[in-house]
Amino acid sequence: MLTEMPIVESERQALLQQSEFSIELSAYSINLPMPDHAAPRLRHSPIGIQHSPSIHYDVVVVGAGPAGAMAALGLARRGARVAMVDGSHPREKPCGGGVTRRALQLIDEDCGGDGVAIADAVFEAAGRHVRVPLRGREALVVFPRRTFDSALVAAAVRRGATLVPARATHVQRTGGTWTIETRHGALHADWLLGADGPSGIVRKQVHAPFARRQLSIAAGAFVDGVRTSEIAVAFLDRPRGYLWSFPRPDHLAVGACAQADECTAGALHAATARWLDAYAPAANRPRRTYAWPIPSLSAGDFDAERPAGEGWMLLGDAAGLVDPITREGIYFALRSGAAASAALAARDPAREYEDAIRDTVHDELRRAARIKDAFFRPRFTALLMHALDRSAPIRDVMIDLIAGRQSYRGLERRLLGTLEVGLMMKLIASTLISPDIRPSPAP
Repeated sequence: MLTEMPIVESERQALLQQSEFSIELSAYSINLPMPDHAAPRLRHSPIGIQHSPSIHYDVVVVGAGPAGAMAALGLARRGARVAMVDGSHPREKPCGGGVTRRALQLIDEDCGGDGVAIADAVFEAAGRHVRVPLRGREALVVFPRRTFDSALVAAAVRRGATLVPARATHVQRTGGTWTIETRHGALHADWLLGADGPSGIVRKQVHAPFARRQLSIAAGAFVDGVRTSEIAVAFLDRPRGYLWSFPRPDHLAVGACAQADECTAGALHAATARWLDAYAPAANRPRRTYAWPIPSLSAGDFDAERPAGEGWMLLGDAAGLVDPITREGIYFALRSGAAASAALAARDPAREYEDAIRDTVHDELRRAARIKDAFFRPRFTALLMHALDRSAPIRDVMIDLIAGRQSYRGLERRLLGTLEVGLMMKLIASTLISPDIRPSPAP
């Protein structure tokens, strides 16, 4: 359990001077006039670092992405001595960069950078295209991860957290104290938070690495010089998965993902290249390719996961907290970071955090995992395209899924409530909806 302690201002110094933007995050909750492509800019302040080897930290967070920075921000607000260990900032990350409304609502600090407000979503399967307008729904904003992540780190540093720009090479606990080795020397702390991704050192050393079957491969390209306000989602048959195209202010982030034990990065790069060759806005534009792993757990995997233990917690991707269908992880990263910082003020932090993750995040992700296999079957994707084309209520459901407003817990009954009886029976036959759930008889 952490106690309050004063911030040591001498621990902080300016590392990066970046532009300041005047519109705060709360601006997204009101209807503001926006340019065709860009959402409002948000204030981004300098990042500061300085680490003294004599400091014994309350908490060291390995990894300063959304999960780690969110945890450090919450801890620093309460006056805890907290250090973030991450040598990658500032950096762009291979990721769509879509930030849902519910994710933005978790952040009450200024966030940073240019965001693209999405006006339309285009769904594709088996040669069919359906456009679903999102304009005015405030459903999704796409950020460059370089500015989004750096702004969260800056917010934590402004509150008193320390950023150590180095990679953690080893972690070990002796006598109740963690030692975190880096190329700049060692840090010592009472608690260790692992927010360093699915292949990070913390998960491997305190719990267990993910098996290949528990991962997805995402492979794609950044396409420079393309500006648009639409996202595209194309369902893939071989390998089973989907392709996305998300616009950032000066480039597209395009990629395809599927289970790692069913595909290779080369096959996904090929699928991305074929789609880009047929996508007119990307014609003859330079591409920068990438590939990375994403956790994609089964329902049983979530039952077996252990998010915390004696003196440690796993956050975000390192804890497998990624939607198995959409592979969206930013919301769950932010939520786990907030849960970890709150739990560390409790009498039994590990149990408090584990209960919070199991009761809320795991419950939601487990439901997604149970329907994932059916979701990517060609029979279902063809049926989904038909439903999106003809049914406004189904389009509304899809928009709310994109925005994070529709949970998987209530998805089945909401679909049944659209009164698309024939369509729902086909969905049941496709095993998306549990056969034991039927519409209530009319009174």
